This record gives sequence, C-alpha cells and structure tokens, in this order.
Amino acid sequence: MTVRARETLQAVVSSAVDATGAAQGWLFALDGGELVVAAAASGGQVGTPDVVDRRFPVGTGTASFVVQSGQPVALQPGAGGSSGDELGAQLLGRQPLAVLATPALADDRVVGALQVVDKFGGGAFSFDDVEIVGLLGGIAGAALSESGAASLQLPSPAQLAGELERLAHTDPARYATVAGVVEVLLGQL
Repeated sequence: MTVRARETLQAVVSSAVDATGAAQGWLFALDGGELVVAAAASGGQVGTPDVVDRRFPVGTGTASFVVQSGQPVALQPGAGGSSGDELGAQLLGRQPLAVLATPALADDRVVGALQVVDKFGGGAFSFDDVEIVGLLGGIAGAALSESGAASLQLPSPAQLAGELERLAHTDPARYATVAGVVEVLLGQL
C-alpha cells in the first residue's frame, strides 16, 4: 500500500474518532478470511504502529459481524455487562464499553469495516454518530478498494480444502474435473 493511501485511510479513521468523540477507532480491510487493521486512531491521534497490519480471523468480534452482514452495529452493554466485542478487546486489552461499527463499501461490496469504541464521557453512540461513521465507511471502502488493501475475498487454503473435500463426497465426477484443473494450474507455478 502506498504512503498516500495509508494517509487517506488514517484520515478517515481519525475523522470518525474525532466526529463521534470516540476514544479509539480502527479500519479493518477484508483480506480473504481475515480482517487486517489498515489504520487506527486514538482520541484524534495516530494509532500505535504495532496495531496496524494485525490480522484477525473473520468471525471474531463486532467488525466481523458487520463485514458478514453488511449492516452497521451500535452496542452498549448494560451495567456490568460486556460488549462481547472480542476483536476490540484484543486491540484494547479490555472489553470496550460502547461499540459502533459500519461496513466499508466499494461498489456495493463489503471490503472492510470502520469501528469506533468508548465514547468520551461514557454513554452510547448516538444516531448521528451512526450516520457519520456510515458516511465515512463509504469513503473508507472506496479508499480501501483503490489502495488494493481490500482483496477479492479469496477463500483461504483451508476453506478451499474443505470445499474440495465436500465436493469429493457429494459429486465425485465433478470433483475429478476440478481436481484435474487444480493439478494442472499448480503444476504451472
């Protein structure tokens, strides 16, 4: 990813954090079966370098739900409750108190998620916050798509192996054809 693309992604996350009064924010790029931290911000400041480029399996946390559903999420647990955001907890070292995440879209395709956590002064994120982060999610999606940070959502080798295994059991003739093509392709590498 170019320096200019990284700066654009960083500006989007910083804007989301500043506009909502969040303590932290991250932009996750979808890369196959993983979410990659493409940019991070903390209270209007640049996120720590060790957070950017960290990878998490899809299926972990609120950002994963947003990527899989294509729908925004705003959560605030009740007294003594947990947001249940495992990914945010891993990045923060504790459970976030409030979470707002929205899909990053490019051409109606989810390419990532923009997430902010822990509104300064406590409390939940407002409907205005959801709208602002949603608009910034559209910009983030376009920037991710242009930067090449978002993949075409290729399956992981383990996912491909699982699909081939299922195909071998359900349709052996079709499996033989697919396996032959894969063998030829791999032989050309």
